[in-house]
Amino acid sequence: MKYGPFARKLRSYGKTEMKYFQEVLDRGRLSIFFNEGGLVDRFQKEFARYTGSKIALARVNGMGALAEAVGVSGAGVGTEVLCDPVVHFGALAALYFNAVPRFVDIEPDTYCMDPKSLEACITPNARAVIVTHLWGLPARIDEIRRICKKHRLFLIEDCAHAVGARWKGKHVGTFGDLGMFSFQEFKQLSTGDGAMVTVQDRKLADNMENVWAFSGESPRIMTLNWRMNEMTAAIGLAQLEKVDDIVNNTYNVTLKLLNDAIAGCRWLKPRRVPKEAVQAGYWFACKWEGDRYGMDYNRFKKLNDKLGIGLRFGFNETAPYEFEFFKKAQAYGHECPNKCPFYLKKSRYVYRRGLCPVVEDVMPRLVTANLIFLSIPEARRMADRLSQAIAIMDKG
Repeated sequence: MKYGPFARKLRSYGKTEMKYFQEVLDRGRLSIFFNEGGLVDRFQKEFARYTGSKIALARVNGMGALAEAVGVSGAGVGTEVLCDPVVHFGALAALYFNAVPRFVDIEPDTYCMDPKSLEACITPNARAVIVTHLWGLPARIDEIRRICKKHRLFLIEDCAHAVGARWKGKHVGTFGDLGMFSFQEFKQLSTGDGAMVTVQDRKLADNMENVWAFSGESPRIMTLNWRMNEMTAAIGLAQLEKVDDIVNNTYNVTLKLLNDAIAGCRWLKPRRVPKEAVQAGYWFACKWEGDRYGMDYNRFKKLNDKLGIGLRFGFNETAPYEFEFFKKAQAYGHECPNKCPFYLKKSRYVYRRGLCPVVEDVMPRLVTANLIFLSIPEARRMADRLSQAIAIMDKG
């Protein structure tokens, strides 16, 4: 699907952004070291208010923010970070601090981390958990938080897809020790690149905020400079004022159109949204189960091409733990981290097929569509064509 024509309709950049830009230019400072009274400071405070977080810290991008989260979690050489296996970004973040990613299986109907699998995967080496609120749907975050507290694990929420998503009325990113929100171009709130970290502990936030704000004294923690500049914050502050409108009146509408198109189809199983969850439209996803009714998956894929529906089939060719990058332990060129001598003294975690049976079954069955640059008229056309394909398949 070509997103270009629809991007202009869905992304609104104009007078509000220019007003904040002008404030930055008038002040003559593109980066304010302590963020006092600048746009970054205001963006942080407004985002904390929006999510209900105690503190929010603006960051340069989501991957950097995830890496920083691992860095302040206590994870490192010889320890493990538990993460979900649909997307691999949490695992990569663990590698940045030479911690071993251990993959936790997912629920077969939400595609989010399974709390039962999480508890079964915890070892004495575990230090942190990274849970992804995948494609705008919250994971069972209260159960996951309970497990983390029980085992004294640092909980990181990956909310890259989840601006506007809530669990039991509370915004995601506020349940764990730290939450990460990405503002990359393909996210609900976009600054081109950028991120926000939500933190509930003042001491932790002060350490993170001041590590690059010292004047000759020793830094408080070991990390890199992830801070955001004033121009990016100007866009973020303006986009934050609009994000509820675009999520509720565009992304949630297009998501519903596609979900309605498969309603009643016995062989395309819709993603289950728990009653406790408020999903924020990001990706449409359902699961192919036609093989259980003697249907041909390849025929459905060909109908997608013939009718120009624009669906995507499967998600990655394999689970991340089957990537050569993880299997060969090449992160630092010396078989680290899972073959590190400090880790081998304790145990050895081998990346192989079979670690997460549910994700291995679900991933090739996923039928998805990215909603970020999908207009409502185009979503209606997509839904109509999808309904046509379902009718053709049902006729045999």
